[in-house]
Amino acid sequence: MQAAKEQRVHGIGTRLRRIVLAPTAALIALWLVVTGYLGYGAVLQYALVQGNKELLTPSAVALTAVMDERTATISFLENPDGHRNELRQARETSDEQMSGFLDKFKDVLPYSPESVQKRLHDLDEQFAQIDDFRGHVDDDVRNGEGSRAAVLEYYNTLTEAGADLYEEVGRNGHAAETVGPGLTAVYTFRVVDTLGQADAQIARAFATGELSREDQVEFTRFVGSYRGMVESLHEYYGPETTESLQELRRSEEWEQLRRFEDKISERPIADTTDPVTGAASPDLSMPVTAEEWHAAYDPVKAALTDIGADQALYSSELQAGVAVRSITYAVAGSISIAVLSILAFGYARRAAESLIQRLNRLRDDTRDLSEVKLPGIMRRLTRHEPVDLDSELPDLVSRQENDEIGQVARSFDTAQRTAVQAAVRQAELRQGVNRVFLNIAHRSQTLVHRQLRLLDKMEHEQEDPEHLTELFKLDHLATRARRNAENLLILGGETPGRTWHRPMPLIDVLRGAISESGDYTRVDRQHIARVQLKGPAVADVIHLVAELVDNATTFSPPHTQVRLSSDQVPNGVVIEIEDRGLGMREDEFEAANELLANPPEFDVMRLNEKMRLGLFVVSRLAHRHDIKVQLRSSPYGGVQAIVLLPTAVIAGDPLALPQGVESTGEQRILPAATETAEQDPPPAELPSPSAEGEGSSAPDASGGLRRCTDGRDGSGTAGDDDIESDPTARAARNGSGAAAKPEKDPALAPGTLTGDVLAGAPPATGTADTGERPALPRREPRPGVWKGADELRRHSQDRPAPPQLPRRRDTASRPAQDASPVFPVPPADAPPPTDPPTAAKEEPTTTEDGRPALPRRTPQVNLAPQLSEAPEATPAPARPRTTEQDEDRSARLRRNMAAFQKGTEQGRLEAKQRQHDSESEKDT
Repeated sequence: MQAAKEQRVHGIGTRLRRIVLAPTAALIALWLVVTGYLGYGAVLQYALVQGNKELLTPSAVALTAVMDERTATISFLENPDGHRNELRQARETSDEQMSGFLDKFKDVLPYSPESVQKRLHDLDEQFAQIDDFRGHVDDDVRNGEGSRAAVLEYYNTLTEAGADLYEEVGRNGHAAETVGPGLTAVYTFRVVDTLGQADAQIARAFATGELSREDQVEFTRFVGSYRGMVESLHEYYGPETTESLQELRRSEEWEQLRRFEDKISERPIADTTDPVTGAASPDLSMPVTAEEWHAAYDPVKAALTDIGADQALYSSELQAGVAVRSITYAVAGSISIAVLSILAFGYARRAAESLIQRLNRLRDDTRDLSEVKLPGIMRRLTRHEPVDLDSELPDLVSRQENDEIGQVARSFDTAQRTAVQAAVRQAELRQGVNRVFLNIAHRSQTLVHRQLRLLDKMEHEQEDPEHLTELFKLDHLATRARRNAENLLILGGETPGRTWHRPMPLIDVLRGAISESGDYTRVDRQHIARVQLKGPAVADVIHLVAELVDNATTFSPPHTQVRLSSDQVPNGVVIEIEDRGLGMREDEFEAANELLANPPEFDVMRLNEKMRLGLFVVSRLAHRHDIKVQLRSSPYGGVQAIVLLPTAVIAGDPLALPQGVESTGEQRILPAATETAEQDPPPAELPSPSAEGEGSSAPDASGGLRRCTDGRDGSGTAGDDDIESDPTARAARNGSGAAAKPEKDPALAPGTLTGDVLAGAPPATGTADTGERPALPRREPRPGVWKGADELRRHSQDRPAPPQLPRRRDTASRPAQDASPVFPVPPADAPPPTDPPTAAKEEPTTTEDGRPALPRRTPQVNLAPQLSEAPEATPAPARPRTTEQDEDRSARLRRNMAAFQKGTEQGRLEAKQRQHDSESEKDT
C-alpha cells in the first residue's frame, strides 16, 4: 500500500506543468494584442467619424463662403464703388466660417493620419495669407492696377486645398465600402467649386455689361466640366442623395440655370455700326442680367452643396458602422480570450492549490519555530534553564510528502536544528564568558578593597608629606581600578556592592564622580543644583557621571578644562558635562545616542577598536534608573553630554542654601566632614565652618600668613600653595603639620560617600585663569563627642588642675574651618578657655642624613579646651602632697591618657576593618 502511494506521488515538475502557465500567458498576451489593436483602431475610427460629422456642414459652408468672396472680389476689381459693401460682407462671412472650421478640425487632428494632417496644414497655411492678399487687392484697386488673374489664382488655390483635404479624409477610410461614398462627396464639392469658378468668370461681365470672347470661352469650359461631373457622379450617390439630386434636376431653378448657361455660351458676337462715324464694332452685351443669373445660380449652388454634405454624412455613417462593428469584434474577441484565460487560470489554480497548502504548512511551521519557539528557547537559555531540543523543536518532515517539497522541508529541518544547536552553544559560551567576567570582577574588587584598606592604614601611619602625597595618588588609582572592576559587574548584569540607603546631596555625588575620574584637576565645577538624590541611585549616578567625565578629560587637550554644571528643571535635574576636544561626526553622534537610549545586549564580539566600554556602562546605568543621556556637539567644537535625572531619583524638595554657598551660584566647597548627609550639626558655641571664609587669614606651613581673598582657600579649595607644590602646606591643612600624623575619621570609612568615594581624589577646584591644581583628598575628623569627655570633665572639676599633658608641636596652624571638635563644647556659662601654651621652638624637620625627622610631642597642643584649664569652683581641701607624689601622679595620668587614646584609636581601626570585611563578602 505504501509502495502504491509512493508511485502515485508526482514530482513538483509534473505538477507545475499541470498549471499550464505557458498557455495561460500566451492567451493573455494574445488577448492584450488583439484587444489593443482592434480596440484602438475602432475607437480611433469612431472618433474620426464623429469629428467628420461635426465638421462636414461647417466646412462646406466655409468653403462656399470663400467661393462667394472670390466672386465679390472680381466684381470689386471692375466696379469698386458698386461692390465695396458686398465684398466687406463676403470677407466677414468667410473669416467667421473658415476660422471656426479650422479650429474644430484641429481638435481631431491628433487622431487623424499623417497625410490628413499635412493637407490640413496646407489649407491652414493658405488661408493664413488671405489678409495679406486682401490688402494687396485693396491697394491695387486704389492704384488702378487690379489683377483679375491673381485673384482667381489665389482663391482657386484655397478652394483646391479644401477639396484635397476632403479627398484625403475620404481615402483614409478603414473599410473599402466607405471609400467610394467618401470620394463621391469630395467630387460633389469639386462640382460646386467648378460652378463657382464659372460664376466668377462672368462676374466681370456683369460689372461692366460686356462679356469678352475669352470670358465666354472660359465660362463655357467650366459649365461643361461641372455638367459632366454631375452626370458621372449620380451613379455613386446613396439612396437619399440620389433622390435629392433628381429633385434638383427636375426643379425650375436647375432648368432656368441651364438656359442661362446656354445663352451665355451660345451668344453670337454681331457687329454694330456707329451712326455717327459709321465704324463697325462687336456687340459684347450680356444676354442675361445679373439678377436673373443669381436668381437661378444661388439655389442650384446651395442645393449641390447640400447634396455634397449629405453624401459626406452618408459616408460617415458607413464609417461609423464599420467602427461599431470593429468595436464589437474587439469586445467579443476580448471576452472570448478572457473566458479562455479564466478557465486556464482556474485549472492551474486547482492544480496548484495542493502545492500551496503544503508550502503554507511548511511556512507556518518555520514561522512558529523562528518567531515563537526559538525566542522562547533563547530566553530560557538566558535564564540558564535546561533545553531539550528534541522535544522543543517541531518536526517539519512528518507533515510533508516524499517529493521535492518534502526534501526541502527535510533540509530546512536539518539546517534549523544545526542553527539552534549553534545558538545553544553560543548562549552557553556567553554565559561562560559572563561568569568569567563576573569572577574576574569579583576577584579584582576584592583585591582593590584590600588595597584600599592597606592604603588607608599606610596613610594613617605615614607622616612624611612626600610619601603621603604618593600614597594619595596611589589611593586615587586604586579607586579608579575599583570603578573598572565595577564596569565588569555592570556589563555582567549585576549590581556593584556600594550602596547608600539615605539621600545624598547632589554636590557630594558630583564630587564623588569627579574624584573617580582620571584627570580630575581639569574639571571646573560650576553651578550645582541644590537637591538630594535617593540612596539607591547614588552609586549608579556617581559611576555614570564619572564615566562621562573620564571620557571628556581623555578626549580633550590636557590644557583645556572640562566644565560640569547642573540645574533643576521641571522634569528633574540636568547635569551638563562639556569638553573642548575634537568632537565627533554626525553619524558617530547618532550611533552613540542610539546606544545610550536603547542599551543592547552586551556581547564581547561587538567590541572593536571604535567601541568604548564606557558607553555600554552608561547605557546600562541610565536604563536602570530611567535616566536620559544624550551627546551633542559643543559650541567649542567638543562634545557636550547632557544627563537628565528624573524626579523619581530626587529625594524631597530642593535643599536650602547651605553655609558656604554664595547666592550668586558660586559653590564654595565645605569641609568633607560638614557636607555629608549623616553629619550632626556643629555646636552653637563654635563658629560655623565658613566663619573665617572670605577675607580671613590663616598661617601657612612655613609660619607665614596666607591671605584668602576670594574665599577659595577658606572653602576648602586648593590655592597656589597646593599640596603637590608644597607638601608641608598639605600636611598643615590636614591638621598635622610637618610631623603630624593624618587623623582618620570613622565617617570616612568605606561605605560612606566621603570615605568610599572621595577617598581616591578630591573634587577639582582649579580655575582656568590661575592654573591652580586642587589638593589631594584631606582626611578630616568628623565632629563628634568622645565618650570619655564627661568623665574627664567631672574629673577636672573634682580635682585641681593637673599639669599640662604633652602635646604635639604646632608647626602650622590649621585653618579654622578645617578644625572639628573632639570633645563636647563647654556650656555657655563656662568661663572662656585659656590660650594654649605656646609651642616650643621649631626643630629641624630633617635629620643629618636627609631623612624626615620623627614627630616630637608638645604637651597640650591638641588638648581640648575643657581639659586645659582648671574649673572655677574652689577645689576641695586636700592634704598636702609632696613634690614626688605630684610628679608620680602626673606621670601616671599621662600614661593613662596615652593608653586610653591608643585604645580608642585601635578600637576604631578594628571596627573599620570589620566593616570592610563585611562589605567585601557582600561584593564577592
